[in-house]
Amino acid sequence: MTKRLDQYLNSFDMGFERIAKVRAEVLGGTNRIHSFDRALVYPEQYKSRSIRALIHLAKHTEEMAEGFADISGLAERLTRNLISSGEKSDMALVIASAVGRVISGQLNLGGMAVHKVAGAALYAMSSIFSIAALGMIKAGLGARRTDSELEQARMKSNFDSSAYLIVARKLIAAKELLLDKILERAGEPTNRHRCAIHGWVKYMSRHKSSIPPHMHSRRKGNCNYIWQNLHQYGPVTRSLMHVAYGTFQGINKLLVSYDKHIGVAIGNYLLSKKVGGVLGCRLGMTVSVGSAAAVSVPLSPFIIGISTVGAIACGVALLALTLAKLNVRLTHDWRGNIQRPLGNQVFGRVTPT
Repeated sequence: MTKRLDQYLNSFDMGFERIAKVRAEVLGGTNRIHSFDRALVYPEQYKSRSIRALIHLAKHTEEMAEGFADISGLAERLTRNLISSGEKSDMALVIASAVGRVISGQLNLGGMAVHKVAGAALYAMSSIFSIAALGMIKAGLGARRTDSELEQARMKSNFDSSAYLIVARKLIAAKELLLDKILERAGEPTNRHRCAIHGWVKYMSRHKSSIPPHMHSRRKGNCNYIWQNLHQYGPVTRSLMHVAYGTFQGINKLLVSYDKHIGVAIGNYLLSKKVGGVLGCRLGMTVSVGSAAAVSVPLSPFIIGISTVGAIACGVALLALTLAKLNVRLTHDWRGNIQRPLGNQVFGRVTPT
C-alpha cells in the first residue's frame, strides 16, 4: 500500500521540475513529443523575440503561481534546505512540511485563501501567455533559427534558470558560511563541548565529510537507510516506519494538497493528449487552484482545519521516525547488511520520501 501511494504521488510533477523533464525529452528526441510541448519548452529555436518572450513569461509566471498556490510546499522546500545536510532529508522534510502547513493555514484567517487567489491568477496568465505564443507560431510568425544560430542561442539561454533554485542555492551557501564561522570560533574539538559543536556542524553541512555509503553499520540508525532496507530490521521498527510514511504521505501529502493533485490529474489525463503536458497542466492548475480559492471563501474554517491536520500528521510522522531510530539504537534492532528477501515481507516495501 505504501509503495503504491509513493508511486502515485511521485507521478505528479509540478512547475519547473515537470518542464525540465519535458525539455530533456525534447532535446533527447527519443520519444514522441507533442508539438505544443516542443514549442513551450524550447524557445531558443525561434527567431522572433516576441515569441521567445511570451514563452519565458509563461514559464516564469507558472513558477510564481506554483509558489503562491502551494506556499506550504515552497516554505517546506526552503526550510528543508536550511535544516538538512541532504542525506537526512526524510526527517527534515517532515519538519519543514509542518512549517509549511502552519503558514498556509494562517493565510486563510481572513476568510479567503489569498495565496490561492494569487496562484490562480498567475496560472491563468501563464496559460494565456502560452496560448498567445502558440497562436503566433500557428499564424506563421515562428520562423526557426539555423543550426549554427541555434547552437549559439543554446549557450546563451537561461530558460533552465529558476528563481527558486537561485534562492535555494543562496540559502545553502549562507548556511555553509555560517557553519564554517561556527567551526572557526569553536576551534579544535579538544573537549566534550567542542566535539558536540563539530558533530552538529557535520550533521547540518553538505560540504563536511559524512559517513560513506558502504559503512552500513554506522548508517543503520539513519532514517533514509532504514527506509531503503526495511528487511534488515525487526517488526517494531518496520511498523513504526510504515506509520510515519503512511501518515505523512497519506494525510499530509495526499489529503491536504488536494487541489494540486486534482489540477495535475486534470492536466495529465484530460488535456495532455490534445494540448500537450505543459499547457495541459497549466490549464488544469488554473481550474483547480481557482476552484480551491473559491471554496476557501465559504469554507475558510475547514481549510484552516485541514492545514492543522497536515501539521499534526507531520508531528505524528516525526514522532514515529524518532521512535524507530531510538528502537534501533536502544534494542540493537538491526540484522546486518543482509540481502532483500525474494518474497513479499510482512510490512511490504517502501521507498524514501
